[in-house]
Amino acid sequence: MQFILITCCYVGLAGLGVGIFLWGKPDGNSLFDRLYRLICQWLPRTLKKLLEKCCGKRAPAFLDWLWNYICFTSNPLVQLFYLLVVVGGFITFVANGFPHIPSRLISGFHRYTGLGVFLTCVTCWWRASSADPGTVTRLNVDKLCELTDWDDQLFSKQMCRTCNLIKPARSKHCSLCGVCVAKFDHHCIWINNCVGQGNHKWFLGFLFWHQVLCIYGVFLGMMIVYEHILEKDLFRAVFVDPVTKERHQASYMIILQYMLATEGMLIFICILAGVMGVVLCGFFLWHLNLVRMGTTTNELSKWSYLKYVLKKEGEEGKAKLKLMQNHYNYGCIANFREVFFNLDVHNLPDTRSEPEKVSGKAKKKNN
Repeated sequence: MQFILITCCYVGLAGLGVGIFLWGKPDGNSLFDRLYRLICQWLPRTLKKLLEKCCGKRAPAFLDWLWNYICFTSNPLVQLFYLLVVVGGFITFVANGFPHIPSRLISGFHRYTGLGVFLTCVTCWWRASSADPGTVTRLNVDKLCELTDWDDQLFSKQMCRTCNLIKPARSKHCSLCGVCVAKFDHHCIWINNCVGQGNHKWFLGFLFWHQVLCIYGVFLGMMIVYEHILEKDLFRAVFVDPVTKERHQASYMIILQYMLATEGMLIFICILAGVMGVVLCGFFLWHLNLVRMGTTTNELSKWSYLKYVLKKEGEEGKAKLKLMQNHYNYGCIANFREVFFNLDVHNLPDTRSEPEKVSGKAKKKNN
């Protein structure tokens, strides 16, 4: 029962943390808003005051530096945590689950397919982390501006003050990476990289294969546990209380307690994988829907803010809102083709007309 209680507390706290992250705001009256202010504002201020009283002014200054390093700089800490969780979880599953494979319910080839799915996960993560997200440079900025027009709704022709370059439509400057990224979606801390035109498909592969790994792990784990129950005929077994020596006919709760005592680590990994699988499935479907609509996380945020501003203008703003449309939605199939068969921003096709190309060659010869 203690194990079940700890697992329920873990799932509840994890869900609460996700809720605070998604819906908590510094100015609001909902439960998530109040918890956001408590955890993200009041708690850090109180901790800094206590540190200053106990250790002097250097302690809160170090805490500020650590917070800025973790949250506002590009660093590999979350990547290391990812490797610890995924690699450690897989090794734990191998140590506790693979000795029971093959069995009557699970064929031996699942050892190899499980390893294959795990390696695919790590490969997609590495490609999403290491691939160029679509960095805008002086060499490709003109062609990027030619390929996608500014819609004068979300994007207009303007200079990036940091890069000192014209910002192509759908691009954004990432303060963590220090570059402008073509078709910017968001900066992902799990890959320590931006998600943009160059690696969007690898990010989607990262989400998809990790949810497959979690669901596959839950399936194998439950089959192993069920095999144990059948092998020992636990449904018809009689259990003896070690304290009172009373004999009890098997029930689902008694069988669960017995399996937690004998295969507790395997069941814990399955529960953890199940929770993460649901979360990953939600994120994956959400991002697929964004691709279907021909938009990005960054653009969705811009649309939300634009609608908020126009609605505050009253009837005139609502009339303007009805005339707005997403110029970057090319249709479902074309939107997915754009993501999975993306252009290399560092090797873009020449979009000029034939006379312009001839004129450009003539200028080069004259020079």
